[in-house]
Amino acid sequence: MKIECVALPLANPLSNAYQQGKADALQFFAYHPYRSDSYRERIAWLTERPIPHRNELADGLYAYNSQIGNHPEALAQIERLRCTQTLVVVGGQQAGVLTGPLYTIYKAVHLVQAAKRLSKELQTEVVPVFWIAGEDHDIDEIDHLYWLAEGGTALRKGRLALPRKGRPSASMLPFDPDECRRFLADFFADQTETEYTAVIRDLLEETQASSKTLADWFARLMARLFGKHGLVLVESSLPFVRKLEQPMFRAILEQNEQLAGLLMDAAERIEAAGYPQQLQVKAHQANLFLYEDQDRLLLERHGERFVTRRRSYTREELLRLAEMEPERFSANVVTRPLMQEYLFPTLAFVAGPGEVAYWAYLKEVFELFGLRLPIVLPRLSVTLVEGAMERLMRECGITIEQMLRDFAGWKAEWEARRAPHPLAGRFTEVREGLLDIYRPLVDEVIRLEPGMRKLAEKNVGMLMAQVDFLEKRLLRLLDQREDVGRVRVQRLEAALAPEEAWQERKLSYVSFANKHGLDLVDRLIEAPLAHDGRHHVIYL
Repeated sequence: MKIECVALPLANPLSNAYQQGKADALQFFAYHPYRSDSYRERIAWLTERPIPHRNELADGLYAYNSQIGNHPEALAQIERLRCTQTLVVVGGQQAGVLTGPLYTIYKAVHLVQAAKRLSKELQTEVVPVFWIAGEDHDIDEIDHLYWLAEGGTALRKGRLALPRKGRPSASMLPFDPDECRRFLADFFADQTETEYTAVIRDLLEETQASSKTLADWFARLMARLFGKHGLVLVESSLPFVRKLEQPMFRAILEQNEQLAGLLMDAAERIEAAGYPQQLQVKAHQANLFLYEDQDRLLLERHGERFVTRRRSYTREELLRLAEMEPERFSANVVTRPLMQEYLFPTLAFVAGPGEVAYWAYLKEVFELFGLRLPIVLPRLSVTLVEGAMERLMRECGITIEQMLRDFAGWKAEWEARRAPHPLAGRFTEVREGLLDIYRPLVDEVIRLEPGMRKLAEKNVGMLMAQVDFLEKRLLRLLDQREDVGRVRVQRLEAALAPEEAWQERKLSYVSFANKHGLDLVDRLIEAPLAHDGRHHVIYL
C-alpha cells in the first residue's frame, strides 16, 4: 500500500482557512487543532469538569453495543469509560445504506487512529466513539448508494425504497426485507465476482436480517468492521441517551433566546471575517425538534410560545415534557454538539469540512451552558487508486493532483485537443449540397401554393435531421468501438472524480471491499496516515 499526501484546497472557505491555521478562522474555535499544547490545555479543562453520569453512560453504551453485536474489544473500551481519567475522541455520521459514502469509513478510521495515537502520546486512556445520527429525517440523503456500472465508465445510483409518510427519523424507519434483497441483488449484479464476494454478501444479508431499521443495519455493519479496533457506537435516539440529555434539554429551553442571540452574533462575525454563511440562523429558531406521534417536527419560538406546525406550547409545558418524556425531544445541527459535549469527556471532535464550518458558530454557545468547544480535528480525506486506474492515468497523461484539483478543466482541454471524426467535413458538404439542390425546389412549391409553406419548411428540416441522425449514430459507434481514449477518460472520471466530486463523497466501501477484501479497513487503520489536513492518495 503506497501512500502520498497532497495539500488540496477545500471547497468550503472557512474550513479551508481553519485547516491551514489562519488566525481569522481560528478565532471562532477554542483550540488550534494541530498543536500539542492544545491537548494539554484541553485535558486540564476536562480534569476540572466531572462527568457525574459516567456509569449510567457506560451502562447504556454497553447494553446497546452488546445488542448490535459489537466486538469484545469495543465492550472493554466502554468499561474504561467508567474511569474518571478516560477521555474520548468522537465523530459521527448519518446512517447511510451499506455504510454510505467512503468518507464515513474514513471518519471511523480517523477516530480509531487518533484514539490510539493520543492514548500513547498523552499517557491516558482515549476511547474512539462513533455517533450515529439516527434521527435524521431527510431520507433522500441516506436511502441510496453509488457504485460503478457499465464496465466502470458510469456512476450508478441505487436507491433503497423506504417509507415516505410523514417525517420519521431513520432510527424509526422499518424496511421491507424483500426490498432489501432486491437492493442487494441490484448492487451485486454490477459487481465483479471475486474471492471476497460471497463473504461480503453473507455479511450484508446477515446484518440486514437481524436489523429492523436502516440505523440498526448501519450500526451492525460498522460494529463488524470496526469493533475489533475498539470503536464504540452510540445512536442518538436511544432512550438512555435521551434520559441523560434531559438537563441539557431543560437548559436549552430556559436559555433559548440567549442561544439564538449568540448564534446571530456569530453569524455576523463570520460574515465580517469574509466567510459565507453556513447556517441560516434566525431569532425565532428554538434549535430543537419535537416528536409528535412518529414525526420529528421543527420547534420554533414566537413570542412567549413554542410552536410546531401542528400545535403550540408554553415554555413551562415543554419543561414539564422534557422532565417526563425526554425522548420526545431531538437536537438539531446546533444543539447536537452541545449534547455530545455534555454526555462525553470529549478531547477532540473529528469533523468533516461542513461540520468544521458549522462549529464555527458554537464557541460562545458552549460557554453559555458552562461548556467549552473541544478540539475540532479535520477528518482524514482519502482517494483510493487501484492499479488499473494508475495505469490509465499514465496512458492519459494526467497526474493524481490534476484529477483531484481540476479534472473538469483537464477534460475540457483534452476534448479540445481531439480531432473531429474523419467524415465531419463530408457530412457538412452533404448538408450544404442538399440545401443548394433542394431549397430552389421548395421555393418554387411555395410560389405555386403558398399554403404549403409550413409543410415544405418542415420537409427541409426532416431532410437535415436525417443527415444529423446519421452523423450522431456514427459518432456513437465510433465512441463505443474505436475511441479507446474516451473510454479511458470515462473510467478515470467515474472512479476518481465521479460527478466532479472527490471519490470519497460518492463511492462506497463495499465496492472496494468486494475487490480487495473486508480487511481493507484493517489495512487502512494500520496505515501511517497523517492527521494534518492533507489529502491521502492510497495506491491499492
